[in-house]
Amino acid sequence: MNTPHLDAAAVQALVTEVIRRIGATQLASPLTPASTPGPAVLPEGPTTPGLTITERVVTLAHLERVPSSVSQVVIHASAVITPSARDRAKEVGIAFIRYSGATPAATAGRPFMVAQAACRGDASGRAAAISRAILQAQHLPSSGLTDVIAALAVHASKDAARGVLLTGRPAVAVILANRSASLRAVTARDAASLAAAATDAAANLLVVDPAAFPAGALERLCGDFHRGPSTSVPVELAAAPAGCGCKGHTH
Repeated sequence: MNTPHLDAAAVQALVTEVIRRIGATQLASPLTPASTPGPAVLPEGPTTPGLTITERVVTLAHLERVPSSVSQVVIHASAVITPSARDRAKEVGIAFIRYSGATPAATAGRPFMVAQAACRGDASGRAAAISRAILQAQHLPSSGLTDVIAALAVHASKDAARGVLLTGRPAVAVILANRSASLRAVTARDAASLAAAATDAAANLLVVDPAAFPAGALERLCGDFHRGPSTSVPVELAAAPAGCGCKGHTH
């Protein structure tokens, strides 16, 4: 039998087609209900404007399957994004949010409230950046300090929400917030101290002067705070506050 001669161009075309078909098969299989543990792209929930890609390599094919209404995609902290996927994300306005745990499902249903009140300058840009960085973020209308804290307390009580309050009066805001039974608020002037305080107090509200945090640091801090596991309230904070016992004046 005579073997037909293939020139270099034909060989290259054949190799390219084989690679394309193999790649298409590998990319399609995670998105179909097969024997794999879960789909590559997992819808978060009806109120969550994002998807989760569980693969460690994020490709253009993944992003082409993302609905046009989605603006954020959750990926693993060590995931590699291919250049074509980055270009696609930039083209359609998709932001990548990295998570470091085994799965982001633990925080999928937890709202994150972003609020601002009594700021020294316009903090709307910082608040919007935090909202873009967290899938479950809800931006509360700007109002007076007392009204905003009351709204945060309602969300913490009803939805187990966590949140951040941007304000130029953090000391006053923390005292006001901690008068509510549903809020445990902490504040600090740097990310490490604030994270440590939140862990120690099992806080659900960060009170932050945005002027004290550089761009990017506050968004990362809020993202880590939102994704952090729920911890038990310290014994000292679990007990109901006791009055001073005096009778000479009211409190």
